[in-house]
Amino acid sequence: MALTFADHKALLKGIESAGFRCMKVPGGVANPIRVEWWVDGQPRRFRLWAFDITHGGGGSEVRAADEFRIQITNGPAASTAFDDGATDLLIGYSRDRDAIVAYDRRWLELWTKKRETTGSGGSPSVQVKESDIQAGHDQGIHHLVKSANFGQADIVTMSPAMLPAYLLNHDAVLRGTMTAAEAQTTAPTPEMTSVVDYCRSQGFAFEPDLIARYLAAALTKPLVILAGVSGTGKSKLAELVAEFYSAEMTPGAAGAGPPETGDSFVFAPARSAPDPDRFALVAVRPDWIDNQSILGFVNPITNQYESTQALDLILRAKGSLDASTDKAAAPRFFMLLDEMNLARVEHYFSDWLACTESRRYRPDRSISQQPVPLHRVGAKLQTVLQKADGSTETVDVPSTMPLPTNLIVTGTVNVDETTYGFSPKVLDRAMVLEFDEVDLERLRTGAGAVTTGDYRLPDKLPSFRLATREDYARLPAAAHAHIVAINKILEQARLHLGYRAANEIGLFMALFNAMLPLDEGDAEWLRALDAAILQKVLPRLSGNRAKLETPLARLCIYLRDLAAAGDDAALVTFDADASAKLPKSYKRALEMLGGLRDFGFVSFFK
Repeated sequence: MALTFADHKALLKGIESAGFRCMKVPGGVANPIRVEWWVDGQPRRFRLWAFDITHGGGGSEVRAADEFRIQITNGPAASTAFDDGATDLLIGYSRDRDAIVAYDRRWLELWTKKRETTGSGGSPSVQVKESDIQAGHDQGIHHLVKSANFGQADIVTMSPAMLPAYLLNHDAVLRGTMTAAEAQTTAPTPEMTSVVDYCRSQGFAFEPDLIARYLAAALTKPLVILAGVSGTGKSKLAELVAEFYSAEMTPGAAGAGPPETGDSFVFAPARSAPDPDRFALVAVRPDWIDNQSILGFVNPITNQYESTQALDLILRAKGSLDASTDKAAAPRFFMLLDEMNLARVEHYFSDWLACTESRRYRPDRSISQQPVPLHRVGAKLQTVLQKADGSTETVDVPSTMPLPTNLIVTGTVNVDETTYGFSPKVLDRAMVLEFDEVDLERLRTGAGAVTTGDYRLPDKLPSFRLATREDYARLPAAAHAHIVAINKILEQARLHLGYRAANEIGLFMALFNAMLPLDEGDAEWLRALDAAILQKVLPRLSGNRAKLETPLARLCIYLRDLAAAGDDAALVTFDADASAKLPKSYKRALEMLGGLRDFGFVSFFK
């Protein structure tokens, strides 16, 4: 029985197991199996002359019960055709044992020479014992030697998982000078298929829930603030997420559509290498007093525009957005403002905050926004962009420019005597994530325990969209009722939500809920509501005891019970270990209430 298309896919499955994705497949069954495998940015091409491994029949008088064979019925047309643009290899496949047998190619060369001489290569058979086939399946690679009419011949049997290592080291593996373990070390490392896996591979074991909340926040607001203890990985979270999502998915990768049809199997990494020109780490300095530190300035001597690291990224993002036919799906760019509160955010970032908040949909669903002013020179100025590879690019700098919607900005925050606080304006235009949990046991024992689990984190970022009234209207009725109740509690201290914040909570909750495991979902979206209150509502709370104690105590009761409190809420004694309906928000609100009662003033930022 000849090998089928399913057999071809089965014997090649080790390449996909190594983290590569099948971009193209042949239109039908053909021998040889043509394989194009992209390794380290270069194509490796093979022609696998593959034959079915069978017993052959004939009874014990003709062939022993444990003796199997391939019959060579096809090969290169001429001796000069070997390795003509691709490496020719001779293999057999046993579907019953899911094992591959790789043979000395000289058997194939003899078949071709005979065909050149006589006009027919015949169908010579090459035998292998059943125990040797099984040993390859069980041990990964099993080497044996047998005599042939051309002398000593090498054979290796292997599991399909070892095929990538064999393809890259076929001569050494076939001769037995390289063990299975040694061959495996030369094979490409498995591709990280999720953002959690990628972060873990870089030494940072972020919980999938934290990554999901960060992604939902970044997709909702143009600014995300990461606050907390120094050295907990705030900058690394933003940097590694940017690296993962700046590595474009290969066509045919999971989530990128089915493979195309061609004349060969084509395998490539699921993702390209991260694009360093799509990320910028901008270190904020204490002496930043205006927007020139972000948006640059006109040099009156050279009449050139002096760009900055931040403006370089903004201009690259704008160029990519302008070149995209689908503006909402344009490649994302990522800016990290490191220690962003070393200077007053309103001094250097006010243009960004104002212009991004002016965005709105036109009737045709295009986006309108107020542009940022860059200069007042009548003609277009030029500036030179520095790329990560050392090359430069000269681009025009217009007098005004709308901020690109495909740029995500994250700021890290440490709160001490050297830093500034945040005004309500900044907090209203941001979402805040805290980094306070430190697990030294995990640090000591390793990060391998953190897995994606059943979280549905996206392989690529969804298209950009603004929060609208429709996002809030789509919330479950129960979630809406809870938000209304919480807003009434905060109204007492004039810290309640406006319409824009409510719409953003609706969009955030939808995005976050879509990333949660299916079996952890609930009809009221309580986990998403908990995250939204923690990241959008609680950071707005700041003030003295006279202003905040009663509403904050009432809020703690509501977060615990999802029920309104009585008039004596300020006198309630809370149990920090009590079960709460919205546990993350309850725990943090209770910490804030304790701080308020101890010190007479409280802010979300510790």
